[in-house]
Amino acid sequence: MYYEPNNVAAIARTTTLNEELGQVEYIFSDKTGTLTQNVMTFLKCSINGVRYGDPQSFSSGPKVPVDLHSWNRYADSNFVFYDQTLLQKFQEGNQHCQEFFLLLSLCHTVIPKEDKGQLVYNSQSPDEAALVSAAKNFGFVFKSRTPFLLTVQNIHTGNEVSYEILNILDFNNERKRMSVITRIDRKIVLYCKGADNVIFERMDSGSASLKTVLLDHLSDYAQDGLRTLVCAK
Repeated sequence: MYYEPNNVAAIARTTTLNEELGQVEYIFSDKTGTLTQNVMTFLKCSINGVRYGDPQSFSSGPKVPVDLHSWNRYADSNFVFYDQTLLQKFQEGNQHCQEFFLLLSLCHTVIPKEDKGQLVYNSQSPDEAALVSAAKNFGFVFKSRTPFLLTVQNIHTGNEVSYEILNILDFNNERKRMSVITRIDRKIVLYCKGADNVIFERMDSGSASLKTVLLDHLSDYAQDGLRTLVCAK
């Protein structure tokens, strides 16, 4: 399979397809993204009830992209984010923002590789690749993985930490979420991301007010035509 205008051949995103790929003769599908272009990029987020990336947060002047490349050599050249507030929160050491992007850099099944000096992520899901890349662009760089360790570099502090992975619970249509269990500072921590209704069912009863705020944000994002998911610790 080959796309002549861009001189690009088909790439198998999972190793389990390699043996069967040459046997495919016909494809019949109505799934969005299978026969059409499926591009995922990180546009907006709500962290602990605070929204980032919304147009109303911009001044009346022209939109200026956040400068990510001057301090982060891993930042993608085609990644653009316009809300400076999120980066400022990082620089101020906001714990919730750091936890959010640490979750994105740990809760996935992405495989990293070096390509022409750039760190590239291979994933079965474009959603996962987009989220891990977003964490990388904001300074939480997923660098390598083994069956029991994930290594993440925090560009803001310069620290590179290998996190012990105790178990990975893959996403499926029944669970509607993906989880990773890790050990951090001698504590067992579960990071999870998935469908909003599944995550909300498992929220602490003391988080009712936060849940209400998040539901409003998710509703607004859905009206904008954005694909959403909820992350939790």
